[in-house]
Amino acid sequence: MELKGLTYEEVKERRKQGLTNAYASHKTKTLREIIIENLFSLFNIITLGIIVLVLFFYMKFGDVRLLLDSIGIFTIVVINTSIALYQEIKAKRALDKVNLLFKREVVVIRGGEKKSIDRKDIVKDDIIELKRGDQVVVDGTVASSRHLEVDESLLTGESVPVEKAVGTVLLSGSFCVSGLGYYKAEKLGAESHANSVTNLAKKYKFTLTPLQKRINTILKVLFGVALILTAIEIISYNTASHPVYTFTDHIRKIATILISLVPQGLVLTASITFAIGVYRISKTGAIVQKLNAIESFSNVEYVCMDKTGTLTENKLKTRSVINVSGKYFNDEVNRLLGAFVYHSTEKNATIEALEHLSNKEGEYVNEMPFSSASKMSLLELNIGGEVMIFVFGAYDMLAQKTGTKISELNAIFGENKLGIYRNLLFGRVTNFESLENITEEILPKMEIMPLAIVSITDTVRKDVFDAITLFQNNGIKFKILTGDSPEAVKAVLNEIGWNVHIDSMVTGNMLDAMNGEEFRDAVFGKTVFARLKPEHKLKIIKTFRKEKKHTAMIGDGVNDLPAIKSADIGIAMEEGSAITKEVADIVLLKNKFSLLPKIFDEGNKIVNSVSAIAKLFLTKNFLVIFLTLISLLPFIDFPLTPRRVSLLNVFSIGLPAFIITLKNNNVSKCRNFVVDVFSFVITSSFIITLATVSSQYVLYKYSGLPAPELNMSLMTILVILAVVNFFIVASESGETKRIYYYYGIFLIALFVLLAGFNIDFSVLNILRTFYELIHLNFINWIYILVITATFAMMLAAAHKIRERYINN
Repeated sequence: MELKGLTYEEVKERRKQGLTNAYASHKTKTLREIIIENLFSLFNIITLGIIVLVLFFYMKFGDVRLLLDSIGIFTIVVINTSIALYQEIKAKRALDKVNLLFKREVVVIRGGEKKSIDRKDIVKDDIIELKRGDQVVVDGTVASSRHLEVDESLLTGESVPVEKAVGTVLLSGSFCVSGLGYYKAEKLGAESHANSVTNLAKKYKFTLTPLQKRINTILKVLFGVALILTAIEIISYNTASHPVYTFTDHIRKIATILISLVPQGLVLTASITFAIGVYRISKTGAIVQKLNAIESFSNVEYVCMDKTGTLTENKLKTRSVINVSGKYFNDEVNRLLGAFVYHSTEKNATIEALEHLSNKEGEYVNEMPFSSASKMSLLELNIGGEVMIFVFGAYDMLAQKTGTKISELNAIFGENKLGIYRNLLFGRVTNFESLENITEEILPKMEIMPLAIVSITDTVRKDVFDAITLFQNNGIKFKILTGDSPEAVKAVLNEIGWNVHIDSMVTGNMLDAMNGEEFRDAVFGKTVFARLKPEHKLKIIKTFRKEKKHTAMIGDGVNDLPAIKSADIGIAMEEGSAITKEVADIVLLKNKFSLLPKIFDEGNKIVNSVSAIAKLFLTKNFLVIFLTLISLLPFIDFPLTPRRVSLLNVFSIGLPAFIITLKNNNVSKCRNFVVDVFSFVITSSFIITLATVSSQYVLYKYSGLPAPELNMSLMTILVILAVVNFFIVASESGETKRIYYYYGIFLIALFVLLAGFNIDFSVLNILRTFYELIHLNFINWIYILVITATFAMMLAAAHKIRERYINN
């Protein structure tokens, strides 16, 4: 039955009725989602609890310091949240723009003609074409089926393809793995299955990157330490006598500990850094469909890649058709091959390369579409009243079924030096009368009369060598996972200058014969995996992940989909199948392999930026921990208050972190994040704590400062040493040092303006009062400069020694 589809008048009428697929299914977060997630983050809720606690005691005791403390804490929350919102919305808009370049179209039949339209333009009752690699985009029923097989694993978790006959239901989110069909659109937009189940299309998987796992561990530890220190402070206050230390001071100290150690700043700056990375990469022509994908790629230890359509351009050309029938003339063989091409349901790249031979001879009877598992397709045709079954598939697999002809075929193969090409065998099946009851289990018994060896050439991508060089220079292991023959793969690799020894190659059949330990050894020891089925690729990826190896999979076809889904990061080419692009974490527009080095560098920028920010943030955290513990001693004061620690956050973390996030260009690979960060943090926080305690002793003994001026002097020393700490972090980045130093000097000048000069200006007076800043006289500044200069040199020297030690 010929499908006519809707008329254009019927389409127009349905649009008027609102029966369209124009549902706002976002590949990125909506503005509403971004705002809600940032406003009601876990850290904002915790901080709000601290504010409520402080306000409660303000209302109970009436101490205005508590009211101002709550305002100070709230101000920092507003600033942090505003910055996060701005950067994430900026990244979203950049992604939305580049997503417009990512065409998501379907073929429909309207007015008896096929037409390509955007998914959102589908209307109810449209007839939609479904071929291999296409995703079912709306719910409907099958209107026509030629061996249509659909994978519903994204819906049910069951990966066995289901054959769909006319009248059966198709659910959005499933995809075609074989055959050809048409279905009638019934449930569209928000009513479709994929959209009703929490927008399945964008939630196939979520994998934490190594950096995110480290940050999460740090967050848990800091939160636990905050609770322990709070408990220690409560016990200390209730068990010791405090002639000067009031209950209000006690509450302010608890609030200071909590807001200092609740790790909002680190999470915020990490999220901003991710967002900025996505924004930069989106401008180069890659679609990033998962916020952490860029950083994830920079942590990859193994890259697995398909050959066809990935290493090569998937623009196949016919190199030769060699008649091996011994029975037919060349024209007759070409005519039969052309009939096979014309009547084949699936027009894959190989069939398209033979399109010049296509002819309408014969009538279609039945077929078994191409399968990645069997590496062949079969077609039953009625030619001149005679029913014939033809087979077309991988040469090395089908040649085994030609009986005594195999030696003759191999001789022709060798004489023509065909090993460097992608070779297929076209033949006639001699022992099957019909395909009616033939299954893949019966195919091994097939007997073939060979008709032609078809050799196909492919073009290596011009920019692929840069990507491979990138991987090799960074110690990343590279694996080729392909369904092609070992010889064809080796020829392609030789063309790009990568000589792979035959001992480094293994086939799918060889893998099948291995036990678990042998399979694992092959996965890690071999480089080229040829003649693979999709389940082989998936098993290889799972082996890497089982061994905790961060793995990327790059592919373009349906046969790559299970591996792309399972990998830590999946990358697809723009010209790949629709479903593969939907599931991938990154899509390379225009199939530009040259984007991979840029993504890798951007990932390293993210890791290095977060590393630098973590050093600043955790130095302040450890400093608060050390000061809290030391303040338990009767002769040591705790110099911080909620408002002062908020000001310290601005000078030691907030502003420095902001400039690092925007200006960091360090693309070197961070080899040991944890050792580097924590060795830095412990060194800095110990020396700054030592400076604080020593300063308290010196200033108290030799200057006789009263408590307010003494605490102000200690605060000044902390701020200056925090900026020196920023200088040291900047010097380790190796890039754009000058701007970091200018920025640090600006921070010191800004603080000196507030605390060093008694300028009578209303705005400055308000800031001084709010942040409890007291004017210090010239003698005090002399003490401060001598102390900070001494400990700044100690800090720089200690880090030189630390850096030399960890780099050895």
